[in-house]
Amino acid sequence: MTGITFKRIARHEWRVYQDGDIVGDVLRMPDILKRGAMLFVIHLDEDFRGPVRVHDCNRVREVTERMVRTHPFHG
Repeated sequence: MTGITFKRIARHEWRVYQDGDIVGDVLRMPDILKRGAMLFVIHLDEDFRGPVRVHDCNRVREVTERMVRTHPFHG
């Protein structure tokens, strides 16, 4: 999938863009279940499925692209 980009807007927060339009956010936060570990929460706008947690930062792009591709209102 092409057209997915990320722009950092704060130390632990990024906006997700598809072809220049904002489609969601990614937040980095401590994993309360694993001391010292971090996780990423991906949330797309208008997605009733809710946010998705990703524990491996190397998978954030892959998971975000899948979420956008399967978004209920994706046209």
